[in-house]
Amino acid sequence: MLRRHPSRVALTLWLAALLLATLTLTLRGELVTDLQGFAPDPVSADGIALDPGAGPAGRMLLLAIAGGEARERAAASDALVAALEGAPDVAGIHNGRLDPDDPALDFLIEHRYLLSPRVDAEHFSQDRLREHLEARRDDLASAVPELPRELIPRDPTAEARVVLEQLAASGGRATTGREGVWVTPDRGRALLVLRSAADGMDLDAQAALIERTHAAFSALDEPNLQLQIAGPAVIAVDSRATIRGEVTWITAGASVALALLLLAVFRHPHPVWLAAVPLASGILIAAAVVTLVFGHLHGIALAFGITVLGIALDYPLHLFAHAQRGDGEPSGGERADGGRLPQVARELWPAIALGAGSTVLVYALMAMTGFSGMAQLGLFVLTGVAVAAVVTRWILPTLVPARLQREGLPPLRLPLPTGLAQPPAIARWGLALLALAAIAVVASADPFPWEDRLSALHPVPEDQVALDQDLRSALGLPDVRHALLVSADTPEQALRASEALTPGLEALRETGALDGFGHAANVLPSRALQRERQAALPEPDTLRERLEVAGAGLGFRDGAFEPFVNDIQTARQQDLLEPEGLPDGPLRNALEPLLQPRDDGTGWIAWVRLQGVHDPDALTRWAEDAPLASVPELDGVGIRHIDFFRASEELVIGFRVEALQRLALGMVAVALLLLVVTRAPGRSLRILTAVGTGLLLTLATLILLGIQLSLFHLIAMLLITGLCLDYAVFFSRPLRDAAARLRNLRSVSVCALSTLVVFGLLALSSLPVLQAMGLTVVLGVVFSFLAAALLAPEASRRQTA
Repeated sequence: MLRRHPSRVALTLWLAALLLATLTLTLRGELVTDLQGFAPDPVSADGIALDPGAGPAGRMLLLAIAGGEARERAAASDALVAALEGAPDVAGIHNGRLDPDDPALDFLIEHRYLLSPRVDAEHFSQDRLREHLEARRDDLASAVPELPRELIPRDPTAEARVVLEQLAASGGRATTGREGVWVTPDRGRALLVLRSAADGMDLDAQAALIERTHAAFSALDEPNLQLQIAGPAVIAVDSRATIRGEVTWITAGASVALALLLLAVFRHPHPVWLAAVPLASGILIAAAVVTLVFGHLHGIALAFGITVLGIALDYPLHLFAHAQRGDGEPSGGERADGGRLPQVARELWPAIALGAGSTVLVYALMAMTGFSGMAQLGLFVLTGVAVAAVVTRWILPTLVPARLQREGLPPLRLPLPTGLAQPPAIARWGLALLALAAIAVVASADPFPWEDRLSALHPVPEDQVALDQDLRSALGLPDVRHALLVSADTPEQALRASEALTPGLEALRETGALDGFGHAANVLPSRALQRERQAALPEPDTLRERLEVAGAGLGFRDGAFEPFVNDIQTARQQDLLEPEGLPDGPLRNALEPLLQPRDDGTGWIAWVRLQGVHDPDALTRWAEDAPLASVPELDGVGIRHIDFFRASEELVIGFRVEALQRLALGMVAVALLLLVVTRAPGRSLRILTAVGTGLLLTLATLILLGIQLSLFHLIAMLLITGLCLDYAVFFSRPLRDAAARLRNLRSVSVCALSTLVVFGLLALSSLPVLQAMGLTVVLGVVFSFLAAALLAPEASRRQTA
């Protein structure tokens, strides 16, 4: 009873920990799936967000309606707008049509003279008024008027249309067809722009919106028409779906293959399901710990964490492999040398603890990184490894049926080359030569083949990319790579700076450096410019006189434009518009992506969105030449050219450098741990040499294969480090005789084979991310196993340590 008491205590604590972890995940668990949360925070050196996916480009869905006749496409476009514009997840949807009955337009019409870029003193001269009235007369006789007839008495200068076109132009410049909606240049498709209310990196929300859009179009019941949807969110959602689909079949296939392998090797069903107990316990408790520390668990950290936590599968496999009966030993009796499973667990614990502790040290340093995603991954793995090791030592033996605990498992059915049990000296010299050759390969790689473009890893179909580029060009949307960033203390400064940049941007456009631009002041002018426009509005009596002369002979009745005069008088006395006071509607929706307060509350930023950047170097030079220096009131306002692709590459490089630094620090910490625990410098050196050789040979092979190394290869290298530590620790154990060494070899071989089965399937994936991890781990397992086996000490008569 006394001997079983500690087992009962351990079992009770284990069940309590699982229950607490389950309650934590049930009550507080939040799985975050956006990509931004895993990567480094995309901010500049002064704390300004540089993430285009979370900005206006990431929130846009580009829609095209193909097939049928032009009027059918236009009708479907209008119907789709009507179906989606009131949805809570839709911030705005536009197809180029002006609807005078839209309640959201009332505010724009009321303030059109403050917003219209055409308003100046000349705009209301007698000659210009004559031109406007002639155009309105043509509208009354036209089947497709430029201005709706209902607005003509209030707005003969068509300022409302100009303001709406200006708002539409803030998102691009598309061709308007005869039916009044946007169309492609060849008139073959109707175009729409849908702006999501959710962040562009919130893929769950984007997927729901895409599904809602497809459902709304299907409800139109137009079999001759087809809906096309493009945009960064579509590409991200499709990529995620592709990854999930492939991961599902790979996971299922690997699980079946692994179960069959273990069943064939152990010749008993219990090791198959028992091996999963430490791993599942580690995953559950690690997920709860990460949730408690960070407030949420990132999906990518979970996925990679479970993959890396495959290290923990080695611990129960070691236990089962060493608990086998000796060849020819009867199944009914206990082994005198500790073959009973609880005793084997005690004997193996020093080696398991040393390997697990070394792995925990590596990932503990990673958990202290400033990158949230990598910190979550580090905490997840170190917690899971520690839990799996403890469960293997104190819980797993109590779950095994009593008969197997007493008798042990049948001998492993695993034929191995006898040379690995006692490798000849020449094999070690061969390993040393390979290591030297690998060093030469790595050192001669110039430049080192790092892949810093995350886009190169996305499983994006070429037709989806082509559609996105096609629709973006047809809509005249801004460049998703280049933008100008204006930093100011107040929104008024930011707006005035945007206005002051316009002449210089026009000059760049004329020289061919770019095709076009748009900024916040195109949507909402500065207060200074609004005052100028108010001052340009004529007095009511003056305007009536000019209208009377300008309208002579055009057939308009007397007083027909009195509503126009009244609106001008109202505009002369209106309060000026400010960003903070805008009501919900198209004006606010168009302005918010372009003019934003900084997150730290210390100022404002304004984006200048660019179209067709052909000479980014000229743009950078112009921005660096202080184009606002001649405006004294804008002193202190900053302007910078942002290349989002280059910025993302710099973030990836920083991410990689810090991860490598943490790995190096981890290896130093592991070396110290090995020296302290083993008190054997020779054994510690063997372990570290095996780890270094395995990593070096893997890296050199990848380089020779011409593979660009990405962050995912680096994560795979971290997994290899943990696996090789496990192999090297077990192979370096001083054993009593050759039989014990052979049993040890079989134990490590089972672990290596199980890893090869899982990651071998992963290497066959068509997805670059999964293929990178699979191939790297397969190579790493082979090289690490061989290095650890060849560097193992000679069999000795000393007791196991």
